[in-house]
Amino acid sequence: MRKIIICLLFPLLFNYIGCSRSRSVPQNNSPWAEIYHITLKSYLEQDTALNENINFIAIDFSTLDNATDDDKILLRTLFGIKHLPIVDANLEKLQADGLFNEEGMNITDGVLLSILKVTENENEIIIEGRKYRGARGANWFETKWLLNNGVWEFSETVMTMIS
Repeated sequence: MRKIIICLLFPLLFNYIGCSRSRSVPQNNSPWAEIYHITLKSYLEQDTALNENINFIAIDFSTLDNATDDDKILLRTLFGIKHLPIVDANLEKLQADGLFNEEGMNITDGVLLSILKVTENENEIIIEGRKYRGARGANWFETKWLLNNGVWEFSETVMTMIS
């Protein structure tokens, strides 16, 4: 009898856990979480040598123009699915938290992604951003999004400068 009760309760428990987790992710009608996710992911996919031996990805959420708090929560969730832990930080916070080695001028265990400028018009969004690892290197990017039948579509990310 005990085994039957346990067998009946397990599926209910897992269903409850799955449903409660899905409620913690905001239902979002804004395109900005996906736009920033794909944009920042494209930065990680270029010059992958800067990604070697990292244990976290720092994203400066304060630079995400147009993103709501729900967009930022969703963005953190999207990155957390396939990537390393996400830290909401800029360079100053990384320094304060001891995650920036001032002697070697490096973010020793992570990489910092930030958006520098967003230009939006009727049919195009241009996002300028940076991937930074300190003295090990930094890259600047320009990402284009085009409006197609009312939907923003990723066009390309081009590395505009490398150091």
